Amino acid sequence: MAGEEHSEMLTPTTVPRMPSISSSPTSSVSGPTNSTTSSSHRGTATNGQERETIACGRAITTSDGTRVAVCRVKPSKRSLIPPPNFGVVEEGLYRSSQPTEANFPLLDKLALRTVIWLAPEEANEPFRDYVKDRNITLHHLAADEFAASYDPLSEETVLQALDLILDPTNAPILVCCGQGRHRTGTVIGCLRKLQHWALTATLEEYRRYAGPKVRVGNEQFIEQFDVDLIVVPPPPASPDPGSTTA
Repeated sequence: MAGEEHSEMLTPTTVPRMPSISSSPTSSVSGPTNSTTSSSHRGTATNGQERETIACGRAITTSDGTRVAVCRVKPSKRSLIPPPNFGVVEEGLYRSSQPTEANFPLLDKLALRTVIWLAPEEANEPFRDYVKDRNITLHHLAADEFAASYDPLSEETVLQALDLILDPTNAPILVCCGQGRHRTGTVIGCLRKLQHWALTATLEEYRRYAGPKVRVGNEQFIEQFDVDLIVVPPPPASPDPGSTTA
């Protein structure tokens, strides 16, 4: 982006509304999900968000005389496994790394309408086929066959992504890149700034997903991002409770 001018993209962008704006982090904002947990309780085990059935049959005696039941786990037909770095940004807005076929049942539950793909290369074929088969609109921003995965996003790309995010007709939306860390984290960080989050909270969220591979350049981009480039109209006025309708 250095040395280049994107004057055509730096004019204010009018958007209909923000998706559930909050002025500070809330408990509804999840952290990254990087593994599927399993546990057993009263004959069931959880895998993602669905339960698996445990069928217990004969009992055996161990060397110390303890009697234990021999159980067989019957996996659910559609276990819900989130992609690495999956998280709920706001209602109807999600983030993650590139989903694999194992994650598609979970994506089905989200009923996605739009995917914003931020990596310079194309999404892999199984994911492209998935969004095509389900009539999900895939926006490949920052497409550049000569760019490296570690190259930062341009201001133009961030503005394009935010414009899509702020259009309620695009929801539910998944924002993703190869690992779901830096490019995705930059866009979400700029969204948080637009939502008037404190900088410390915004950067803490970025670091939580980036893990040990935090990039100072991305943090500086978020800090210096000019939110005035995005024009958010005020919400519609609430009806006067004292007024009456004919």
